[in-house]
Amino acid sequence: MSIMNFLPWRQQRRSRCLRFWGAMCVGTVLLLFVIIFCLRMNHLVKLRALQTDLTGMQTVQHALVARQRLTAQAQMPVQTVQQRAWQPVLESLSRAVPAQVWLTELRYQPPALMLSGYAITLPALSALRDALGLIADFTPGTTGELRQDSQGRWMFTLHLKSEG
Repeated sequence: MSIMNFLPWRQQRRSRCLRFWGAMCVGTVLLLFVIIFCLRMNHLVKLRALQTDLTGMQTVQHALVARQRLTAQAQMPVQTVQQRAWQPVLESLSRAVPAQVWLTELRYQPPALMLSGYAITLPALSALRDALGLIADFTPGTTGELRQDSQGRWMFTLHLKSEG
């Protein structure tokens, strides 16, 4: 019988096993580093996207606020002009209303101005209708509802047509 020495074979097998498991451990560590790196990059990309989005929203908000200021400044003269244009009409209307007549509603729906109110007597209502014909930029339109309430007052609705 011959004696065989298995030591080189065992040494070779042991070396192969150590290389395999060493490669597995190094591969696992490298894989963990790659995963951690990818997660970190993903987080940084999301953070950068959120910062860019926030910057964009702030820019839009600043532009909107500036536009609103410009619009408000542009509308102030228009509103002032419109208010000043109505002021003489309302003053002449207040002078035209007789003492026995009072208005409960004044509504402007282009091109008509609608007046609603009460009159104590019919002659006072007739005087109001005649006086409304003298208001600048308006001409008397149709007479709306006219009825007497339970206290004897005349409820009326008058329409004026705008000339301008």
